[in-house]
Amino acid sequence: MSILGTYYGAIVLNEKRLVETNMKNRIKLEYYATEKPICVKEEYEIAYGISIIKKEYCKNRIKREKNSVEKISTNKRKIKDIIKMLKEYEVTPIALEDVLEDLLKQDKREVA
Repeated sequence: MSILGTYYGAIVLNEKRLVETNMKNRIKLEYYATEKPICVKEEYEIAYGISIIKKEYCKNRIKREKNSVEKISTNKRKIKDIIKMLKEYEVTPIALEDVLEDLLKQDKREVA
């Protein structure tokens, strides 16, 4: 595992998507699962989170933007599924918290 977490892949926004968002530079989004030990009922578990890094390739430099949300779930499978969905919908760091909030609310409604 790297300092960023476990790498779960990247996407490069296609030209059509860049035109739709008025972007001129190539953009790459990288997705990571993070781990943090937590104590639950006097036992340690791993809480998983998610990080997204956006790299915008400008003429002579790379602009980076990162956002992370820690301790989303102790279920690794759930985190993998969420990351898969984030990649599919090309979620950026700035949208990560709002999208996760909506997904987790939806999960609670489905369980109830």
